[in-house]
Amino acid sequence: MICKYCSSENVVKNGRVGSKQRYICRVCGHQFTEGSDFPKMRVESEVVTTALDLYFEGLSVRKVQRQIAKIFGVKVSQVSIWKWIMKYSQITYEFMEWLTPKLSGEWHVDDTAIKCRGVQKWFWEIIDDKTKFLVSSHLSESRTTKDVVALFERAMAVAKSRPKTIYVDGLPAYEDGFKKVFYSRYKHRKVQFVRKVGIRSRITNNIVERLHGTLKDRTKVTRGLKQFDTVDVLLKGWNVYYNFVRPHQSLHGKTPAEASGIEMEKNWRKLIKEAIKNEVQNQLAYESFEGERETVASEEIPVLVRA
Repeated sequence: MICKYCSSENVVKNGRVGSKQRYICRVCGHQFTEGSDFPKMRVESEVVTTALDLYFEGLSVRKVQRQIAKIFGVKVSQVSIWKWIMKYSQITYEFMEWLTPKLSGEWHVDDTAIKCRGVQKWFWEIIDDKTKFLVSSHLSESRTTKDVVALFERAMAVAKSRPKTIYVDGLPAYEDGFKKVFYSRYKHRKVQFVRKVGIRSRITNNIVERLHGTLKDRTKVTRGLKQFDTVDVLLKGWNVYYNFVRPHQSLHGKTPAEASGIEMEKNWRKLIKEAIKNEVQNQLAYESFEGERETVASEEIPVLVRA
């Protein structure tokens, strides 16, 4: 038996819950029962990950429900499927931010309009030229310098290094945001800024435009995106799907993650397991750090001795 939380084999039996055997992990301290290898899930992980695959491949939640019933003979509500999408999109996206892709440093930037409750929102993306890795995305209600800065800062957090060149169209906010994030007087830190790329230019943003087309094919079947927060999480899941699950023809069947040096199997199950493990390890490290800090603080408290 392997721990569902930290993947440790240091697991022992710890009583029963009804007819199911309960276990406890001696490493992370979590308790769990037999069944799905995802924590707190009754449905098998294969069913959950197939639902995620089908959804991000372009099926609606209703059609995903029908396919799950046909393939596995399992009846799952549309609400449950939607909760899986929201939950694991957020978890895997947070895990993705811990990884360090090896990028070419040539970034293409663009934005596209997305409707949310009939109101136009903007979805921004940065994609690496050679690896096709989706470095950063951002959902906003406007097209201002503040939004560009948020996009660039998120890209820096993912890449963990400065790019060599940034290609943008003629939107003025790009230049202002670029100066706020990347401006430097030092030659070795300078980033080239190439503006007004387009169909008539020698350099195009076709790589991002193609990405936008793929995204809009996905959102077309949703029959209208509802809440801003929900859309944001959904787009994070699509970001993970694009980088880690979906193989690219231009990369000879590799995913952008593989092309950027991240060795990860092309499936949601492996991603989710690694994301949960990473989350638990970070929590254990934080608790250990807090415990050490409290111990040091208590040792430093002076003892008052009455004369």
